[in-house]
Amino acid sequence: MKLTYEEKLQIVEDHKSYGTAYTYRKWGLSKRYVKYIVSKARNNALSSNNKQTNYSVEFKIMVAKAYAEGRRSFEEIAQLYGIKNLSTVKSWYDIYQSKGEEGLRNMKKAGRQKKDEVKANKNKVNLDSLLSSDKEEYTKEEIKALKEELLRLRCHEEFSKKFEALAQDYLRKKNNK
Repeated sequence: MKLTYEEKLQIVEDHKSYGTAYTYRKWGLSKRYVKYIVSKARNNALSSNNKQTNYSVEFKIMVAKAYAEGRRSFEEIAQLYGIKNLSTVKSWYDIYQSKGEEGLRNMKKAGRQKKDEVKANKNKVNLDSLLSSDKEEYTKEEIKALKEELLRLRCHEEFSKKFEALAQDYLRKKNNK
């Protein structure tokens, strides 16, 4: 069940007025989900949009240093800086503790690579021109590309043989019925 922002606010109000048990029964939700929504509201992380927030490196460093000073909890820091999830603060702090500011600067982006990044990482050997040439010596990248192509072709050939055998077997069974 997808809840709107207004419904989530109403759940928080019901929880304040009547408690968890009443709220999860009234809304037909799990107790855990009601507590999750209330927790999000407490952390000022209950937003009307579900878009991911991107934080600057300087902001991450500032937050990690704020926790490192030891005056506030992860929850208080998340509330103070308007961060939706306290585990975000904890992960930044852990990186800051183990790798310092450079660790936060060099954090790998989460999620799928962009098309341009994938293309840059692909092998840049042109197989067509390589196969048509009469070279005597090959670079390591060219040898690797040729081996990959050979493996791909062997797999394709093996698959084709098995598929053909299955198709013939299917046709034989179909004709015998």
